[in-house]
Amino acid sequence: MRRSRYRIAWVFFALLFAALLSGAWLYTSWKSSQTVLPPGLTINGLPMGGMTRDQALTAIELAYTRPVTVYYANRLTPLLLPEMIELTLNVEETTKNLDEAIAFEANTQSFVTYALDLVLQRESEAQGVHAVVDYSRERIDAFLTRTAQKYDHLPQEAVSLPEAGTFRPPQDGTKLDAEASLPLLIDAILAADPAKREVHLVVEVDPVPAAAINILEQAIAAALDDFSGVAGIFAKDLQHGREVCINCYVAFSALSLPKVAIALEQYRLLDTAPDVSLTDSNTVGLIKTTLIERDNVAANRLLAQIGAGNPYSGALQVTDLLWSLGLTRSFIVGPYETESIATPPDIAGLASAQSDIFTDPDPARQTTPTEMGLLLEGVYQCARDGGVLRAVYPQTITPGECEAVLTGLEDSPDNALASAGMPPEIRVAHRHGWSGATHADLTLVYGTQADFVVALFLYQPEWLVWDDAAPTFATLGQLTYRFFNGED
Repeated sequence: MRRSRYRIAWVFFALLFAALLSGAWLYTSWKSSQTVLPPGLTINGLPMGGMTRDQALTAIELAYTRPVTVYYANRLTPLLLPEMIELTLNVEETTKNLDEAIAFEANTQSFVTYALDLVLQRESEAQGVHAVVDYSRERIDAFLTRTAQKYDHLPQEAVSLPEAGTFRPPQDGTKLDAEASLPLLIDAILAADPAKREVHLVVEVDPVPAAAINILEQAIAAALDDFSGVAGIFAKDLQHGREVCINCYVAFSALSLPKVAIALEQYRLLDTAPDVSLTDSNTVGLIKTTLIERDNVAANRLLAQIGAGNPYSGALQVTDLLWSLGLTRSFIVGPYETESIATPPDIAGLASAQSDIFTDPDPARQTTPTEMGLLLEGVYQCARDGGVLRAVYPQTITPGECEAVLTGLEDSPDNALASAGMPPEIRVAHRHGWSGATHADLTLVYGTQADFVVALFLYQPEWLVWDDAAPTFATLGQLTYRFFNGED
């Protein structure tokens, strides 16, 4: 019985000793915490927790020696330096505000609150201290006035520069809204956090009137002065409907460009054919390969599937698809790399009536720049659940399938032609084709101001040298991009 009492007494004294040690540790920690600022304290939004009083005052003084970054219509302007607007920190008033916020309360309630926060792992209450900052309002107004004088401008129309074979792109007018920009600028000036010392001024945009399309046509004609063959060009602004047509109704060898139509016809059949094999992953893989690869194996296999085993029947079904979309000057009558294809009489008659400009087009696969451009436009609109493809085939060609075609064209490893003259960061979907005498590039461009399609064909009798053709494609692509997107 006595031993049991001794045990209880020892346990009691052990617990009491542990409580005293914990209390002493908490009290010491509490006293030490008063020498630095609490974790949740900020001065004008700049975190100061864990700093001493003097360190915090030094940090806030340093914050207001940093410049303010100013943007005008996403254009970086010269930095706004503190001395330009007589920006100073009122150290005396700021110190007074800080001292009032951190005044030490040496009482039981303060200690208990601290202990509970520590034991329960509660975050300290956020506490903001106001730093008093002085500046010259007149100088801020003067800064905005100078910025407007330097960057405001009226809309500038495109100007043809025929001697240089180019043009000055159109440019929207801009005007600074000083009244709306002022509070944003003052907020950035008063911010102590470096990440918030940045402001995008409010700028009104006055759109430039649509440039006359003949300016682009003149620039293209100048760029083709040294080309002795036949160039066919169709370009269309998909936002505003403006079109460029240079020999755009002339018949050219279609090359690999109808592979876009082959993919569409196969997708159409995926939604109608009872044969389950047509819906397997192998067919989807063939479609992607057809859009991406240079060789014709996958395309010919798709033609055979489309034609229920007969690639010639499949080719005529692809032609039917093109004609159903109103593209009646385009056709494909047999698989690729097949000699001596007999062109059906109705198609042969169509081919002979194309134009008096001769490009020695392939009797098995022909098209025009206009029709290939309109085909790609149809895929673009279909991916947005609109356009001719969705109108003609609302149940069998879906927006998702059209987007898959565009994605496949984006993944094409073919050498860049038209897009070689465009900014490298823009999104481009294209299909290239070539033979000894004809090179072609069909491109959809997602521009910064306007999306557009461009179909380019170059024909040189006997042989078209790649090293001569590629720079011409790049120049034509650059001119087209600059015209539709107004960029230098």
